[in-house]
Amino acid sequence: MTWEPETGDVVAGRYELEAFLGKGGFAKAYRARDTETGDTVVLKHPNYTESQNDPAIIEEYFGKEAESLERIRRAGGHENVMDYYDTVRERDVPFLVVELVTDGIELDEVIDQHGPIADTDQVRQIGIDLCDAMGFLHENEIVYRDLKPENVMLTPDITPTLIDFNTATGFDASGDPSTGNNGTTILGPFKPREVAEASRTDVRQGPWSDVYSIGKILLFLLKGSVPKKDGVNPQAFGADCEDYLAEIVERATQTDYRDRYRNATVLKEVLERKDPGPPATASITYIQAGTRFTVEPGDTIGREGANGPSASITIEDPQGEYISSVQVQFDTEDGDWYLHDRSLNGTFVQKGAGWQRVLSSPGRERLRTEGEDPTDRHGNVPPESIRLRDGDLVSLVHPTYGVTFEFHPEES
Repeated sequence: MTWEPETGDVVAGRYELEAFLGKGGFAKAYRARDTETGDTVVLKHPNYTESQNDPAIIEEYFGKEAESLERIRRAGGHENVMDYYDTVRERDVPFLVVELVTDGIELDEVIDQHGPIADTDQVRQIGIDLCDAMGFLHENEIVYRDLKPENVMLTPDITPTLIDFNTATGFDASGDPSTGNNGTTILGPFKPREVAEASRTDVRQGPWSDVYSIGKILLFLLKGSVPKKDGVNPQAFGADCEDYLAEIVERATQTDYRDRYRNATVLKEVLERKDPGPPATASITYIQAGTRFTVEPGDTIGREGANGPSASITIEDPQGEYISSVQVQFDTEDGDWYLHDRSLNGTFVQKGAGWQRVLSSPGRERLRTEGEDPTDRHGNVPPESIRLRDGDLVSLVHPTYGVTFEFHPEES
C-alpha cells in the first residue's frame, strides 16, 4: 500500500499540510505551510488510491507535469502560469511544490456562482491573457492540451492563471499512445478531436489544439456551458456578444485545425484588434526544394520526424539531426517581421552582402559548455532575434548547410 498523506502531516520535514484542496485523474492537492519561510503553497502528489488510471500512467503524467513546470521555470515563468518551486519526496511519494493562487477561484465555480460574464471586454481580456500564456508555452515547445474551466484560476482583478500541467507535453505529431495520449483525462467538449480522439487519428497536435480550447473557454464565459460540437457561433448558441467575438470563437473551434487560427499568437492578435480577419502573413520559399510556404505570426520551422515537438512547417534535415525540432519562429511587432532562433545550432540571415548569425540562449550556453566561444570575430554575441526585410535569405544551421529560405512579407 502506498502511503496516503493527511491534513497535519509534514512533508520533507518542511511542508505542513493544512487543508485538502481537491483531486483529479492523476493528482491530489493540499494547501500547505512552508515552515521554513512561512509561505503558503500547494503540494500535489499522485492520486494512486482514487484514480481510475493505471499506477504506471499516473506516474507518467505526474512526471510530465514536473518536466513541463521545470521547463517553464527555466524559461523565466509567466504571470498567467502558476509558479513551480520544487519537487520533494516523503515515504517514497513524490510531491510537487507549486504556487497557491491567492484569492483565485476556478472558472467553473465563477460561472456557477455569478452566471455568464456579460461584459464582453472582460471575456476578451481573459482570452487575451490565456493566449499570452499559451503563446509562452508554445514558444517553449509545450502544448497544454487540457484547457478547461477547472484548470484556470481567476482572481478578483479578472486575471486568469493556468494550473494543472499533467497532460502538457511536446508538440505531438500523432495520436500514438507512446507519446502519452492514453490517459482517461483526454475527454470532454473543451478538447479538439485530434486530442480527444488521439488514439484513433493521425492528425497532428500542436498550438492549434490549444487555440480550439481557448475558443471553447470564451464560449463558456459568454454562455455558461458549451456543446460537444465544433465551429460554434456563440450567438447561435444563445450568447449575447458582439459579432467580431462570435466570429473569432466560431473560427477558433473549427473541426479541421487548418481552418482555425494557427496559434495563440494569432488568436491574441485578432482579439486585441477586435477583428476576426486574418493577420499579416508572409511567404518563405525553400530555395533548394522550390517549395513556397505561407507563415503567420507564431509559426515555426523545424526538422521533420524529430523526437520532440513538431513545428508548424517541417522539413527533412539533409544531414541528420543538426536542424532542431523547432529551429526558428516568426513574429510581428509594429508592422515589422522578426525571426527568433529557437535552436541549439543557430540560424543565419543574409543582411546585404553579409550573413548575421542568430542564436538562442540555450544554443549559446551549449557552445560555452563545449568550450566554444559563441561570439563572432568582432567579439559580438549573436542576437536571439533579428528583423526581417523583403528578400532576406534565412539559412538554417549555416549558409553552406543547404537549407535556405527567401522571405517576403505579403502586402495587406
